[in-house]
Amino acid sequence: MNTLHTHIQHNSDARRFDWAGQIKLAIVLSIVAAIAAVALAGRVAEPVLIVGVIIVASFAGWARVQPAPQPVRIPVRHR
Repeated sequence: MNTLHTHIQHNSDARRFDWAGQIKLAIVLSIVAAIAAVALAGRVAEPVLIVGVIIVASFAGWARVQPAPQPVRIPVRHR
């Protein structure tokens, strides 16, 4: 049978989740959101502030995500 096997090579660094970096990002975004809410209170509707914070936090979070490695083809030796 002539089949093609695939194997995903995992990098040990890629599998580790950077909790410290995520916590720092959350703290910074919380501070920025609080400052923006105080500065824009009364000028901008509350739903607009909430949606804006969610969008900015989503972009910041997704910018830190590393793409998954592509599967690597491994040749199959037939005997």
